[in-house]
Amino acid sequence: MANIGPRDTSSLVMMTGWDATELANFALSDGTTYAEIVSRLNAALGALNAEFAADWMAELYSFTDQPELSYRMGSSNGFEAHTEYSRPDTYRAELEGHMLPLLAFDRGLGWTWGYLRDARMEQIEADIADAIKDARDKRRVAVLTRLLQRGDDSGTNKGLGSSGYSPGFATTAASTSVDFTPPAFGGTSFASTHEHYVGISGGVFTNAVFSDAYDELREHGHEPPFDFLVGPSDVATVLGLSDFTPAADPLVQLGLTQDRALVSPDYLGTIWRFRVREVRGMPQYYGTGYKSYGRLSQRNPLRIRTHKGVSTLQVSAMTDPRAGNATTPIQYLMLFLEFGVGVADRTAATPRYVNSATWADGTPT
Repeated sequence: MANIGPRDTSSLVMMTGWDATELANFALSDGTTYAEIVSRLNAALGALNAEFAADWMAELYSFTDQPELSYRMGSSNGFEAHTEYSRPDTYRAELEGHMLPLLAFDRGLGWTWGYLRDARMEQIEADIADAIKDARDKRRVAVLTRLLQRGDDSGTNKGLGSSGYSPGFATTAASTSVDFTPPAFGGTSFASTHEHYVGISGGVFTNAVFSDAYDELREHGHEPPFDFLVGPSDVATVLGLSDFTPAADPLVQLGLTQDRALVSPDYLGTIWRFRVREVRGMPQYYGTGYKSYGRLSQRNPLRIRTHKGVSTLQVSAMTDPRAGNATTPIQYLMLFLEFGVGVADRTAATPRYVNSATWADGTPT
């Protein structure tokens, strides 16, 4: 019977034909057994996979193993005056849809037979910690890239087929192959030229940047509180804005006349009903305002696609299938990660670039 889902590192011990007692006979130079290495790697990957579904970034996305999604767009005026002898006209929602990317990544640990024979546990732990850092970086850069990229993803090399597209948020039809007219809301109708990627000249964040993003989200029916991401290079400017209210510092005793935002110290503070968060890797002059509906909510701005049958973003470990016959059970161990980041709600986020009136995609690091 086939097992659904990824094979985790327990397979390194439990695989048919492998004996846990014999595995314990292999050891590093300091006496640490291979079984202990597997146990520590299992614990590290378990914590990492749980983090992907529970940290603040999970407030930006949800998971799916489906390659496509569809959504409502446009407007209608379906109600008409009641008459006794005739039926009203019927209406159906106008739909559009797009694909979600899926890419696979390997990360080799490079544990050769000679290295494992001479290594000590602190060296192995450093290798594991470095691999975990790389997995965190891969997710962070992928999420931020999709936030700051106006153009479509396309191509079979991204898991989208020969004619599939994965577009960004609402943007003029000239900038995407998947034209989108946001659904009308509150008496306001939109066109396929509606734009959420906004370039602003000046080189600094201002109060107007946040007030405009606030209006942009609200006109589509999203209600505050909202969130706004900025990079380290722009923090000082944002902190100095007249409309900004800083978060309380748990290490500081506040005076009676000092206003502080009622948000977690994880945030810098608030401005125009946005909770502002500093994000490492966000390039200078870029920021994104968005509406989160909670961790892993299907209404969040982004959608992360995973492999069929896998319900969350997971890093798994396995022996390198290209390594041939290994001398030791964990020689050439490698980590495997498969996911793709696409947009779910094309109205739920609005990126800003404050160094030019013309939008240019940002490059996170």
